[in-house]
Amino acid sequence: MRRFFKITGLVILLVCLVPAGFWIAAQMRESQPASALRPENGQFVETAGGRIHVSVWGTPDARPVLMTHGMAAWGGLWEDTAQLLAGRGYRVIAMDLAPFGFSDRSDGDFSRSHQAERLNQLAQALNLEDYILVGHSYGGGVALEAAVRDSERMAGLVLICPVVKLIDGSFDPASEKVPAVLNIPVITDMLVASTIGNPLLTGTLTKRFMHRKEGLSDRDVAILQQPMPREGNGKAMIAWLKQFLTEGAAPLSRHREAVAGLNLPVTLIWGEEDTVTPIALGEELATIVAPQAFHRLENTGHMPQLEDREAFGRILGDALDVLTASSGSAEGR
Repeated sequence: MRRFFKITGLVILLVCLVPAGFWIAAQMRESQPASALRPENGQFVETAGGRIHVSVWGTPDARPVLMTHGMAAWGGLWEDTAQLLAGRGYRVIAMDLAPFGFSDRSDGDFSRSHQAERLNQLAQALNLEDYILVGHSYGGGVALEAAVRDSERMAGLVLICPVVKLIDGSFDPASEKVPAVLNIPVITDMLVASTIGNPLLTGTLTKRFMHRKEGLSDRDVAILQQPMPREGNGKAMIAWLKQFLTEGAAPLSRHREAVAGLNLPVTLIWGEEDTVTPIALGEELATIVAPQAFHRLENTGHMPQLEDREAFGRILGDALDVLTASSGSAEGR
């Protein structure tokens, strides 16, 4: 029996020490400013709402495409897709949605409404006109919110497996709660350091979002890890998560009537094997926005830009061409 208690005690000690070890490693790692970590093609843009980091591909005179990313990613993850689009005559501007990547996050407001405001302020600061907005996953919800709020500068919207979370009149904001454990700082710090902020798990966690897991490359993992040494990274992730879990009714893009009123050509792209935002959600969204096209990708999950790069790049490029042509026709009438 004494041996049993010794073994049990050792197990408990290890369970406590391992997360603590990851937390200590995170404190040592998170020491660099965003300016020291940004990529070669990265630029900081001063906007009315703060400094936004963007990754840019293509020539300055090409048709602009503004892209948003998913949870725990940043603009650099669009690299392969962006290069394909640049080869087709587009200028790709991939913004970092705070707290991810390298954009300013000092105000601590990561709500969908505020993210959309940042996006529209970025478009204004860059003087983008008739640009096409492309949003993936979490960034798809932000893109839809930005379009619903102000689409004047936009020529079209492409949503890729977006996280929208539509609500109806029976929605009760109290139903969205932060788990009690996330209100205990020492636990949340170690939880983030052991999971989303742990470089050892970047590949494993990313593959959970994918159907074709072999699509994730070592280069992708390195890109995802690039912002991890940024100062205050873990605490910013916790703040984002709490706000994401309790969005409430404030985002206009959660309301069917607001989304239905969107006066903008829309294209939907969805993986048929997506388990994060199942394609049934896409079918529901399609009944509201009446998209110009709804591309269903066979044998593909939530990360089509990684799971089948060439096919996805071709489909997205074709969708942009159609939206560009539609915009030109509308201007000519």
